[in-house]
Amino acid sequence: MSGHRWQTSVLVTLCVCVCVAIGLEVRSATPALSPLHEVRSPVVSLGGVWQFYWGALLTPDDFTPERSNQLPVGVPMAVPGNWAGRTLGANVYDGRPLPRYGIATYRTQVQLPVAMVGTPSILMLESVGSAYRIWVDGTLVGGLGDLTGVAGGEIPHIRMELFHITPSTSNLDIVVQVSNHSFRESGIYGDIKLGPANATMAYVFTHYVVQDLLLIGLFVAIGVFHLITFASSRRDRELLWLAGLCLFVALRTLILNKYLLYLVAPELSWVALMYVQYGVKFATLLAFIQLIYVLYEQDINPLIHRMCLALCLVALAYIAVVPPQVFTVTIPMQTALILCVLSYYVYVVGYVGAVRSREGIPLNMAGMVFVCFAIIHDYFLFVKIIDSIQLVPFALLVILLVQAQIISYRYARFQQHSVQLAHELQQANRHLEEKVAERTQELWTSNVKLTDLVQQRSRLMANIAHDMGSPLSGVQSSLHILGEHALSVQTQKDLVGLLINRVNHVKRLVDDLFQLAKLESRQWEFEWEQVPVAQLYSEMQPYFVQMLLEQDRLLVTTCVHPADLLVDAKVRVDRAQMYRVVQNLLDNAVKYSSDVRQPIEFTSIVRPVPGVSELRYEWYVEIVDFGVGIASNHLPMIFERFYTRSSGLPAGSGLGLAISKEIVERHGGTISVRSEEGVGSTFCFRLPIVS
Repeated sequence: MSGHRWQTSVLVTLCVCVCVAIGLEVRSATPALSPLHEVRSPVVSLGGVWQFYWGALLTPDDFTPERSNQLPVGVPMAVPGNWAGRTLGANVYDGRPLPRYGIATYRTQVQLPVAMVGTPSILMLESVGSAYRIWVDGTLVGGLGDLTGVAGGEIPHIRMELFHITPSTSNLDIVVQVSNHSFRESGIYGDIKLGPANATMAYVFTHYVVQDLLLIGLFVAIGVFHLITFASSRRDRELLWLAGLCLFVALRTLILNKYLLYLVAPELSWVALMYVQYGVKFATLLAFIQLIYVLYEQDINPLIHRMCLALCLVALAYIAVVPPQVFTVTIPMQTALILCVLSYYVYVVGYVGAVRSREGIPLNMAGMVFVCFAIIHDYFLFVKIIDSIQLVPFALLVILLVQAQIISYRYARFQQHSVQLAHELQQANRHLEEKVAERTQELWTSNVKLTDLVQQRSRLMANIAHDMGSPLSGVQSSLHILGEHALSVQTQKDLVGLLINRVNHVKRLVDDLFQLAKLESRQWEFEWEQVPVAQLYSEMQPYFVQMLLEQDRLLVTTCVHPADLLVDAKVRVDRAQMYRVVQNLLDNAVKYSSDVRQPIEFTSIVRPVPGVSELRYEWYVEIVDFGVGIASNHLPMIFERFYTRSSGLPAGSGLGLAISKEIVERHGGTISVRSEEGVGSTFCFRLPIVS
């Protein structure tokens, strides 16, 4: 029962974590901008309907009135989008579907607001296959790769590119020449965005740098940890394959990033990138199936496993010997091969789970099904059948965490088994007097080794915990350096401030989680004392009044105590924890009442407990704000962990109220809230009077 309990708990936790991560990944869609529509958002997508000229590399000079009658036929084309297979009418390519390879010119016009004229801006091209040149208002602002009208002369180069422009007029004319003789995606198949320099760079860092850096750091940390653990024993092969899987996933995450990779390796060619990207994909598959084989070796058919390994090696050889122009267009076959290989291991894990009792089967089954679903989902995403987010990184993260959890569970079970065996040996040795000395020495040696192993593991875990701070420090240092390139001083400060705030938020979240975990597990020892309510109020009142004054806020305090109970009314509390509760509630009130003219009210009352027959007294404390309030459907969740208000309001860790609830309940009290949306909120807690 305990094994099923831990598997269920871990499975639920992983599902919650993945749902939260995917929720954070889904970004608010930037409004598409049709030609001649006015730009209103700081960073907008220029996607929409562009004019498309097939089979010609045109320049702005070709669109002048004198030469416009010589232009080829221009037709509407959706951007972003792949031109391959599109039929654009009888006058374009004889009415046939366009081929994957060829040349074309895109053109659009954008009406800018007057405020953007003369303002340094950035034009971001996410992905164009596979070489291009771009003109803005008749000026060549740059391009990527070497484009040509014939196959063999093109030098492809696909990555995100940022172009610094300063619009001189409100009517922005954009012309893009595109040549594709190399890649499976043709034309402008990635988004195009335009905005002020600081806003665009903030968007790039937020969407393309921070998240992937954190994922890469997590994958590398897990991989290095298990690699070090394997190096210390050299016996557990699953640790080696798990470490390899983690590092392969980290490398693939870096490769797939359209911006970060070229900051690390700016001279990397497109051809080399394609070889590495597709090779790492099958190397990751090989490491994964080898890990599953090591974990369930007794359940997997060795012949079929060797065939699967051979398929992976054949795929790697295929990628190594054929040019990228060939293997990049065979993604459907590669996806089918990966799913075919994975399906056998999904079947084995499912069969083992149904017939035999093995640890981690529900976790592995759920993780592998999620991986298969994510592969199919991302295939449809890459071929532009659906518009969504990538799920494979999250699926791989789930698999890595599942395997780490299973291996940790095996180690814990092995340690328990070792302790049980040691006890049985002691019992047997009591009846074997002639071997007492020998067996005692052996047991003593074994216990010393086990103690050393436990100490080594503790030290290792402590070092890993310490080193986990290094990736975050590295993120800060790297982003400080990145912020210095081609950015104004104010932009650098804004970006650095944004990223440092994110790191500080993670640290505060970890601190809050640590305190909440200790509170929930009753590991936090309170320093109890009986304190007169009047004394406690007189200490709190000036402290919190001054605290709010430092934030330019007014705290109105009220004390209502019956005269006959003013001296005798006492509560059993931990002073520091009660200060924490009141401070959390005041911070919450300040955060959600942005009008500094509105005061915050702090009321302390000693009163009879309402609704009970016998006469008992309680200490009743109210914190009242006149801010945005809370919707009625959110009130039941306000004290849950990780709960935060709706979008558009100040963000927090979502743990402050949960911590306050735990502290109040440890004091034998209750905490509650009343609120009306748009009017304000009243948080209150009650503690019993002990005398």
